[in-house]
Amino acid sequence: MSIRRKGNRWEVRIRVGSGQRVERTLPPTATRADARALETQIRRAQIDLAVGRKPARTIDAALDQWLATGASSLKSYRRDLKYRFAVIREYTAGKPLDALVDVAESIKQNGQREGLTAAGINRYLSILRRIGNLAERWGWTDLPLGRRVLLLPEHSVRHVYLSPEQVNKLASHADALTADMIRFAALSGLRLAELLNLRADQVRDGVIALDAVTKSGRPRGIPLPEQAAQIAAKRVPWKIGRDQLRERFIAARKAAGLAWAQWRDLRHTYASWLVQGGAPLTSVRDLLGHSSLSVTSRYAHLAPAHLDAAVATLPTLRGVGGGKRSRGNAKKAA
Repeated sequence: MSIRRKGNRWEVRIRVGSGQRVERTLPPTATRADARALETQIRRAQIDLAVGRKPARTIDAALDQWLATGASSLKSYRRDLKYRFAVIREYTAGKPLDALVDVAESIKQNGQREGLTAAGINRYLSILRRIGNLAERWGWTDLPLGRRVLLLPEHSVRHVYLSPEQVNKLASHADALTADMIRFAALSGLRLAELLNLRADQVRDGVIALDAVTKSGRPRGIPLPEQAAQIAAKRVPWKIGRDQLRERFIAARKAAGLAWAQWRDLRHTYASWLVQGGAPLTSVRDLLGHSSLSVTSRYAHLAPAHLDAAVATLPTLRGVGGGKRSRGNAKKAA
């Protein structure tokens, strides 16, 4: 059977003339008619290929080709790209390559509606630009599709930090699992991908041991406060996907009257609490897994007392406002 229902999604599975099996999974909103149309499109492409006619390529085929020729071997694939590919496929199922720019615009609009930052949206757009450029290089299209996908301007770094009261309020309006994840994120500073992929064996004696498969590419250890260690012992692994967590978080922030809050703010909040508590920026850098201290310096303004103490060590100079007069000034004074 070439079309079948699996869970809440339709699957298309076809064995082509070369014996290779082609499989496609449609997004949850797709219908059986959509699956039939995709099956027809795949078979037509095989016929075009057999008779020497230039096939009508799809965006999904370009994604598959990039995966087969290098994307899956990138260090960032398992950590980030794999998830983003899955999100993009919810927009691209069965769509021709020429629709790449329209798909990019849909991702922009939906991302802005959901409150994603320009930088977050641009990560998806960059993938589309990449496959558009590759498709042109492969000879799949004569159109400069990649160059037509325009990134959003990224004006400034987001500086939003929550108070303990706001974190508690946010958690109190979430279900039990999401509430614990919100608290844990604010008390550990983990990136979302690190948190979702956390395994029970990575939490030992109250310390999270992350391997080198992180954004910075370096292993790091993160001591946990007692409350976070208790949450980890109870909940890890979390048994929830990114999409489901996002839906629950959006509902919680709306109910709490904190619609402006974003998940990444919890990580920034963790850093802000450390700095305001007197932690040196070098320690904050290591706990967050930043590649350099220049990245961590965005939090320096949160430690005025620490800076005051540093300035207080400067020597006292005599005669402030005075000094040796010039000869000309001495004559005038006379």
